Amino acid sequence: MVDVSGSLLPVIAVILVSGLAVQLLAHRLRVPSVIFYLAIGVVLGPEALGLVTLETFGEGLEIIVGLSVAIIVFEGAFALRFDRIRRASTVSLRLVTVSAVVMFVGTAAAVRVFTGGEWEIALLVGALLVATGPTVITPILNVVRVRDHVATALETEGIVNDVTAAIVAVVIFETLLLDDLGVPATVLSFLQRFGVGVAAGLLATAIIYLLLDSDIVPERDVQASQFLVLAAAIGSFAAAEAVAAEAGIAAAATSGILLGNLDIENREEIERFAENTTLVVLSFVFISLAALIDVEAILQLGLGAVALVLVIMLVLRPLGALIATAGVERFT
Repeated sequence: MVDVSGSLLPVIAVILVSGLAVQLLAHRLRVPSVIFYLAIGVVLGPEALGLVTLETFGEGLEIIVGLSVAIIVFEGAFALRFDRIRRASTVSLRLVTVSAVVMFVGTAAAVRVFTGGEWEIALLVGALLVATGPTVITPILNVVRVRDHVATALETEGIVNDVTAAIVAVVIFETLLLDDLGVPATVLSFLQRFGVGVAAGLLATAIIYLLLDSDIVPERDVQASQFLVLAAAIGSFAAAEAVAAEAGIAAAATSGILLGNLDIENREEIERFAENTTLVVLSFVFISLAALIDVEAILQLGLGAVALVLVIMLVLRPLGALIATAGVERFT
């Protein structure tokens, strides 16, 4: 076991350097980098080298991961232009509504059948597994080339479902598991958190847009524009989280998609900066979280867990895709 308790610097350095290295390897091999992130994470975790454990970052890991996810979601939303969304509007709408419900209910039922868990736990797992998320979609689309309208539908689903799934999971945990308040309270809590996130995103967008449009930031000051837009992601996330847990993801997504569709200077440079920042935080998040995987606990889940994974992969996900693309010729 490696003793790095005296400083986080070696840990962070190893994670970042490893992440950047496997990104280059994944790019060369034309393989999604997520695969390498998971492998590196397991190697660095307690199952192998023991460099990264639950005690390594303490309570700070949750904050770091939260900010990182906010940046990733913001970058994905910033690239979603309304004209692109309209070209895949039918499929995108179905993916974030009907398909999401099918995935949520289907997964919850599968958890109940194959693991025998209580309905509250089953619903919580179902909510967590609805999300694909830009953290997964982005590295895959960087390697797998698809038509623009297909990519837009997947990116829209990743962002919207990531937001709603995160909020739903927390709401179910707090209202059903902890307090047993019932369905009406659960729905109301979801709407309140989502509303907080959207409001924080709107406020951040207004402030940053006014600053970008003022004399404070000269038109050709690319660096200032990049930092201000990044501040929208972090600021909106922090403000929303201060009011309600998991509302920050909705705030980052809201500010991202609004700023991405406003007429602002230095758009291309801002987008490249956001993409590069995302690559760094993406590797950190995946490697850090993968290092905390308890392989023994997974093995103890038994055949029920294997059956659950197979149902999700081979039945529910394909079913959701078929529902979303039914009758849409260009997706067939």
